[in-house]
Amino acid sequence: MKFIEFCGLGLILLACSSFADSRQSIQNFINTWRVQNHIPAVSLSISLPNQTVQVYVSGTTTLTGSIPVNQNSLFGVGSITKTFVAVCLLQLQEQHELNLDEKIGKWFPQYPRWQNISIRQLLNMTSGINNYSEDSGYQQLLSTNPQQAIKPDVFINMAYAQPDYFSPGKGWYYSNTNYLILGEIIEKVTGRSLNENFQSRFFKPLHLNHTYYSDSGYPASVIAQMARGYSNGQDVTLINPSYTGASGSMVMGVNDLLIWTQALFTPGKLLSQASLKQFMTTVPVPNQNPRPFGSGYGLGVFSSNIKGLGTVWWYSGAVEGYSSVYYWIPSKQITIAAQISGWSGGQFALLMAGQPFFQKIIALSLPGV
Repeated sequence: MKFIEFCGLGLILLACSSFADSRQSIQNFINTWRVQNHIPAVSLSISLPNQTVQVYVSGTTTLTGSIPVNQNSLFGVGSITKTFVAVCLLQLQEQHELNLDEKIGKWFPQYPRWQNISIRQLLNMTSGINNYSEDSGYQQLLSTNPQQAIKPDVFINMAYAQPDYFSPGKGWYYSNTNYLILGEIIEKVTGRSLNENFQSRFFKPLHLNHTYYSDSGYPASVIAQMARGYSNGQDVTLINPSYTGASGSMVMGVNDLLIWTQALFTPGKLLSQASLKQFMTTVPVPNQNPRPFGSGYGLGVFSSNIKGLGTVWWYSGAVEGYSSVYYWIPSKQITIAAQISGWSGGQFALLMAGQPFFQKIIALSLPGV
């Protein structure tokens, strides 16, 4: 018996040693990767089966400062905000407040060309509506008045002044305008602001105590919790969130992002099984780097088939000064959230599925995959 007990203890110690080695390898990697990519701060949270959540941080809250970033530091999550918008609309459909196949003309008669576009087509990017953030007028406003609050109607009107990409349902194009419109629909249907909807439906029930949304400006108390965001070395933390609004202005801590992702893909937690199926029903998207080839887009989420992992559900959000990502890997029951506080040029895709960062984190978390 003593021999068996000794062997059992040996196996436990070996497993603990292996776990510790893996954690140190991940920490070493993000330390090195951050420096190589000239990124001030990185935050990473990993949930593996039958293990406590692993949290890793590297860097400082400012480019030249000495205050270390921590697991509650806030980062912009960009387009991950769209997932919150989508879930809110699916909940409203469950509550019989609207139907995703309704046409948006009933709420926006001022845009007759768009009257036959459905909510679902806005959600899955098949509306054909022009992307306002690619408009020269948007770029001019951003460069001259970065801290000014801009109403979403200004950007929606910009998009309406441009030709549509295609007829509704006849193509796919990533358009931030879609989600500005969806945010307005939520407010019209509920009679409450988007922030109030997010607070009551998501932030409070899930105890997301380090998650904030604004489409006009964050208070000093929130800004003080943020890792400063940098774009090409310039501090862009104080760009007014109205420039992205419902399409991308949320800030979160990495653990909150992990909690949100786990809840999102748990039937009955946020969505019924039927609604979750709609959320995860994808349309094909054009093959275009840096997205993995053969990806699909659901109602505010990407899916990609990754060798050795099968289908990976993910969203990478990039906004001036920040990039964040979540991954849900059903085949391995793994959830990952990661955030960075700065990027330059084409680095907005650093955290996307299939990129070297993702591949290395998977390799270190799942040896042999």
